[in-house]
Amino acid sequence: MQTISYTEARNGLAGLMDAANRDREPITITRNGAGTVVVLAADEYAAMAATLHLLSTPANAEQIRQGLADFALGKLQPGELCD
Repeated sequence: MQTISYTEARNGLAGLMDAANRDREPITITRNGAGTVVVLAADEYAAMAATLHLLSTPANAEQIRQGLADFALGKLQPGELCD
């Protein structure tokens, strides 16, 4: 993860935003060693928030883990999605 100072961020905000969107990596901004913040592409943030929501319920998290384990073991059966 890239870390830059507040001054660098302020002086190059447009480039900072372009880099966050292009590289899909968070960028940490520090200000005198305190008050650290992170710049992250909006869709990366949305994906993180959705993942946290899906895993926030223990039963749902277990179903996801089990589904991933079944997929890894080849236990899935082809099917069609319903509306």
